[in-house]
Amino acid sequence: ISIHPLCFALELAPLSSLNTVLSENARDSSFIPLGHMLTQKIAYQIASGLAYLHKKNIIFCDLKSDNILVWSLDVKEHINIKLSDYGISRQSFHEGALGVEGTPGYQAPEIRPRIVYDEKVDMFSYGMVLYELLSGQRPALGHHQLQIAKKLSKGIRPVLGQPEEVQFRRLQALMMECWDTKPEKRPLALSVVSQMKDPTFATFMYELCCGKQTAFFSSQGQEYTVVFWDGKEESRNYTVVNTEKGLMEVQRMCCPGMKVSCQLQVQRSLWTATEDQKIYIYTLKGMCPLNTPQQALDTPAVVTCFLAVPVIKKNSYLVLAGLADGLVAVFPVVRGTPKDSCSYLCSHTANRSKFSIADEDARQNPYPVKAMEVVNSGSEVWYSNGPGLLVIDCASLEICRRLEPYMAPSMVTSVVCSSEGRGEEVVWCLDDKANSLVMYHSTTYQLCARYFCGVPSPLRDMFPVRPLDTEPPAASHTANPKVPEGDSIADVSIMYSEELGTQILIHQESLTDYCSMSSYSSSPPRQAARSPSSLPSSPASSSSVPFSTDCEDSDMLHMPGAASDRSEHDLTPMDGETFSQHLQAVKILAVRDLIWVPRRGGDVIVIGLEKDSEAQRGRVIAVLKARELTPHGIMPVSSVKVCWAGWPVRDMVYMAAVM
Repeated sequence: ISIHPLCFALELAPLSSLNTVLSENARDSSFIPLGHMLTQKIAYQIASGLAYLHKKNIIFCDLKSDNILVWSLDVKEHINIKLSDYGISRQSFHEGALGVEGTPGYQAPEIRPRIVYDEKVDMFSYGMVLYELLSGQRPALGHHQLQIAKKLSKGIRPVLGQPEEVQFRRLQALMMECWDTKPEKRPLALSVVSQMKDPTFATFMYELCCGKQTAFFSSQGQEYTVVFWDGKEESRNYTVVNTEKGLMEVQRMCCPGMKVSCQLQVQRSLWTATEDQKIYIYTLKGMCPLNTPQQALDTPAVVTCFLAVPVIKKNSYLVLAGLADGLVAVFPVVRGTPKDSCSYLCSHTANRSKFSIADEDARQNPYPVKAMEVVNSGSEVWYSNGPGLLVIDCASLEICRRLEPYMAPSMVTSVVCSSEGRGEEVVWCLDDKANSLVMYHSTTYQLCARYFCGVPSPLRDMFPVRPLDTEPPAASHTANPKVPEGDSIADVSIMYSEELGTQILIHQESLTDYCSMSSYSSSPPRQAARSPSSLPSSPASSSSVPFSTDCEDSDMLHMPGAASDRSEHDLTPMDGETFSQHLQAVKILAVRDLIWVPRRGGDVIVIGLEKDSEAQRGRVIAVLKARELTPHGIMPVSSVKVCWAGWPVRDMVYMAAVM
């Protein structure tokens, strides 16, 4: 501020106003022109600014995109926008404020001559700014102020689109809540800030009701097609959903036949297995309709899972079919057509002859193949065999190794391959009894980490990751799993019995602690190096809040992961069993360098690997919960779906709940 001459020296916004930025970027996108993450951060920073003003009893009175100045469009920057132009802002007292200033279209309907209003008028304007962020357009309702005011007072609002089209459900719902005609129904800026700290706010795209379905199968790779099946025999039908567009492309198309047990889409072919021990191969023509199959194959047991394995030859690949009796059928495919020859890999024979497991051993039970995964750059396939994992050498098509992540009667239910912080390939697996996640280093076959997924409030849980051995161990043919030494992740025994259920015993030098199913980690978070672009974390990180809101005491209003539910000890015996079922993990999904673990209760645990100067560790960095699905109760394994896109441009995880 200068007196001689009288002037203000203000900071220059390098990118002009938000309205200008939206106008420049809206040409290439029908919705969310700035992308999910940047839109989320800008909306959060605007709400933080309003919360600060309202804390100081100041009503902005003229919030619009022209008065929001843009500093950066980089998602990683701490400050992206700042609020400006407080020329008509008013001091608010307990009685409220008077005045009719504001911009038509952004002005709340209760702003009229001689009418008292409060800070909720800013929240109405905030809803209109959210409309601009979602649509890229101004909230146009007419050209004359009186005409616009009448429309707003009657509840007429700008048209945006259905949630599955916009694909930012929480922000769209917040927009509609903010521009409610009744001020008392609009949220406070402080509560909006609290809502947006939940990582689910940005990642939950939409909810699409598909009616009753009995099975679904998603495509491998980066495709966005999900196929649902329902019924059997003459009433069998299928539904095709495009998760990228939020659109049902085919709805209940009739396709008579036996009940489908699993499915695989590879190139232009669709492999479907049915409960009458047959495989039908269809040539795809837009997924509609599935008429006469190109080929029908018989199998000695019901197919429980498929896996496509690419080979060096052009237009050639292998299709592996895991069977309910533990066999793995191998089908060579050339130009979409299976060869006449088919070979089988027998888990029982390999366990007895190569790994010296006696027939009476529980690991020799005829376990169905639940999961298969391509590992080590396509040179191996790891598949489940009861509590263990068997490794297939793709060159020789022989079973070459057995790993023991669990003990009977646990069964491996899910296997995925991903990379850790240093680029090394790791394999994660999950079981159905101990409810624990196990991580192997794929090259050395070393068990590196174990994490119990049945924690009621897992946010910020940590678990150690064992350093890699310098040399890979020799091929192990021992029948019994080894118990690692020391105070590492292996000093945990997981026992299961029909009477007591799952018990976790932590062994120490002179003490054994019992960990109930409701135990949780209370370790404080530690700072560690990790990729910020890969974490679907809260926008309210330590350095991302652009304004000092003086509202730190409000953070407990809606902290994600806060233990607000009853503990298991407060439940009745029947409730306790249901409670444990809610916490059962059902699948593992690899999303870039993160692991997503959906649970039966409907939440998703997001795990990342961190490394500091001391050691590497795993941490639960977020818990995603779609509260919109809570009324539907427990979601069985066949109904849990988390769809994701590999963050191609916007550095954003997309999560859709498909029911």
